[in-house]
Amino acid sequence: MSKILIKNGRVIDPESKLDEVTDVLIVDDKITKVGICNDILGANIIDATNKVVMPGVIDLHVHLRDMDQANKETVETGTKAVRKGGVTTVFCMPNTSPKLDCIENIQRYLELIKNARVDVHIVGAITHKLMGERLAEIDVYLDFGMKFITDDGFDIDDEELLEEAYKKARNLGLIVMTHPEVMSIAPNGVVNEGKVSKELNLPGQPNEKEWKAVERGIRLALKTGARAHFTHLSTKESIDLVRKAKQGSDLITCDVTPHHFCLTEDEVLASGSQAKVNPPLRTEVDRMALIEGVKDGTVDAIVTDHAPHAEKDKTEDISKSAFGFSELEVSLPASITELHKNQGIDLIKVIELMTLKPATLAKLPLGRIQEGFTANIAVIDLETEEIVNKNEFVSKGKNTPFHGKKLKGWPKVTIYRGATYK
Repeated sequence: MSKILIKNGRVIDPESKLDEVTDVLIVDDKITKVGICNDILGANIIDATNKVVMPGVIDLHVHLRDMDQANKETVETGTKAVRKGGVTTVFCMPNTSPKLDCIENIQRYLELIKNARVDVHIVGAITHKLMGERLAEIDVYLDFGMKFITDDGFDIDDEELLEEAYKKARNLGLIVMTHPEVMSIAPNGVVNEGKVSKELNLPGQPNEKEWKAVERGIRLALKTGARAHFTHLSTKESIDLVRKAKQGSDLITCDVTPHHFCLTEDEVLASGSQAKVNPPLRTEVDRMALIEGVKDGTVDAIVTDHAPHAEKDKTEDISKSAFGFSELEVSLPASITELHKNQGIDLIKVIELMTLKPATLAKLPLGRIQEGFTANIAVIDLETEEIVNKNEFVSKGKNTPFHGKKLKGWPKVTIYRGATYK
């Protein structure tokens, strides 16, 4: 029997609204007491004085690569980055190589994640090889405990096929996680369409490329009765559409990323290809709309879209560089710094969007610091400011526009099922 006693931390549990300085006792992999504890014989003591004790982060949108993309990331390096970031549960997108669209490939990936030191869930593909031409083997996904389906990295412009996917998801109780992008609009766009694309003479992506896909997805969800989750929203129009849809339906949810609510298209001028991502960084108006969506409850979760790349894939030529960057190791401090420190959003709300809300969406008994629940916990330093150094990332992907930025809210200890990582 192993025991961990976290002493004198500011314990925050979003579900019960607990926010007070107290102790947490862990026995084996369970939380057995939340409250003042006398010294427990044989317990490993973690002094959390002046630290925040919160549930481990649940990230609904990551790319762990591996298999034929092991040069970019492996499950081993990716899950080490997960732990370092205070994250204890992740959902992997299916745009691996090969794609997670059939029993054979899913079983191969399950073997890779079998010994991961965090909870790793697979999200299944909607279409065969993510090509948007015919449905993948969706009927078998429940056998693997899947909760979501997506063609992340792409959207499906064939509305008849997309409606078929929504109907199948409804019948199976799956959630359609849409990467909202009308593929036929500005198919070669690499950055936001606006002043930066003009200054750099690059093809841009207009806001309508995203929001028209959101509009389509909402319509199909309401028509079929399927649950629709829109991931990494980046535009004001998208947030407005989701906000309106939520007023009349509980089928619609969405998430946003730290890079979209922390940064704007101007970061492309400062960081070049390191700031190239899809959807692209947008304008200050869009950024503030996402933050307003967090404040008013339109946004249901914060995710990273962690997308590690080999250095050669993030070339200086933005037009040829890969989309995306590593974010697992900075998602907590980036979110806390911008949303809590800069925008004045209650810390418990920020934590809720990274823990309890995604747990609820995925129907997981996690995201809580309560007696009887699994001991997935992050201990963070809310006040000490540290500078992001991409060279210290444990992820293979050292690509990030956050390099050199000062952030607060860094994880110092991650506890996963009663095992401690520092």
